[in-house]
Amino acid sequence: MEIREHTSTANLETATKSVDEDGIEIIAAPVRPISRFLPFTRARNALHSKKRLSDYVVEVTTTENYGGQLEGAPGGHPPIRLLSFFLIVMLPFLGCLSYFVFLASNQYTAEAHFAVRSLADQGKTDGVDSGVIGLDVAPQDAFVITSFIHSPELLARLGKVIDYRAMFARDGIDFLSSSDPAFSVEAFLDYWKKQVTAYIDGPSGIITLRARTFRPEDSKALVEAILVESENLINELNRRAQQDMVAGIRSEVEKAGKAYGESLYSLNQFQTQAGLLSPEVQAKETGKLLTTLLAQKLELETRLFVLKQSSAEASPAYEQLVRTQSSVDAQVSRLQSQLTGPENASMAAHLLNFSKLETERLVSEKLYEAARTTYNAALAASLRKALYVMIFVHPSLPEEALFPNRVSTPLIIGLGLLVLWGTLMLLWASVEDHRL
Repeated sequence: MEIREHTSTANLETATKSVDEDGIEIIAAPVRPISRFLPFTRARNALHSKKRLSDYVVEVTTTENYGGQLEGAPGGHPPIRLLSFFLIVMLPFLGCLSYFVFLASNQYTAEAHFAVRSLADQGKTDGVDSGVIGLDVAPQDAFVITSFIHSPELLARLGKVIDYRAMFARDGIDFLSSSDPAFSVEAFLDYWKKQVTAYIDGPSGIITLRARTFRPEDSKALVEAILVESENLINELNRRAQQDMVAGIRSEVEKAGKAYGESLYSLNQFQTQAGLLSPEVQAKETGKLLTTLLAQKLELETRLFVLKQSSAEASPAYEQLVRTQSSVDAQVSRLQSQLTGPENASMAAHLLNFSKLETERLVSEKLYEAARTTYNAALAASLRKALYVMIFVHPSLPEEALFPNRVSTPLIIGLGLLVLWGTLMLLWASVEDHRL
């Protein structure tokens, strides 16, 4: 059996040799810290000497117990710390640095700033409405716009205007930055959120829109298309809000207008059938004419009475007065028949029907006017709540690629890997300490 001695030259001078019962030679050296040898050797406590050896530790290594070399010994394996540092820190860092320096494609950023504003009545002070209209911030609608920019709805609308997918899958784009044309809508939406960002400045409500593509003209065109679709969305919201606010009132206006039209038609039909434009006016004129004829009749009767008293009944004047009286009596009878004759043909019946139709016309007219007034007020209120997209920084053509950051990004990644490696080493040391 081979005996390996693990004592330094300085310790050999004070070491003692002995032989156990099995004939194995034992070399005892002064005490050393056990933790130095514990992970790599096995001790065999075979000291059976009568002499007290509590001040010694036994170092016996056989080929059966350990056949390799100590860590860090010549010809052995590299230290685990160095190997882990290379695998966890250096190798990924060098790969990341190579990608950002030599492979990563330039990305150009186009930017626009806009705000969503709503019309508001700012002239109400102390209960007095001065009718002054101003613009107020609409923060809730600003969040609607930002959500719309990151939604599949925007992608569906943009697809009808521009080929936005081709902007991110052109030839020459590196494999990590490009988009696969076969991406599903959900997968491309995740990629879209990385390339197109929109956030709101809380106090001011200003929306900042940024788009990164691999060509300057693509970035500018993409931002312009997004702004157009955002304005279209706001216009749709305005129309929908106006329609919801005035829909009920519009139905009332239509109903009142229909009733008013029917009343006018009925009145016109009556005037056509009766041959009277206004029975009330006609009755007044007929009454005046009848009064005149009755006065003439009384005058004729007086003259005839005088002639009778004068015994001039055979005179031509008397006969003329008699014929005149007969004519006047016939006219009076006819006019009286027109005013108070048969029920369906008398002026009184026409006047009653006309009054009923005229009253219906007046009532329906007033109702229609009231409905129109209410509708106009509701429409004006809905217009005061209209939303507007105010663009005050339009996108311009980028001249310099702002992404990727070829130096700072690899350094940040390397620092993160270094922190990760240090954490793992601390955990490993803690586990080793618990084993001891």
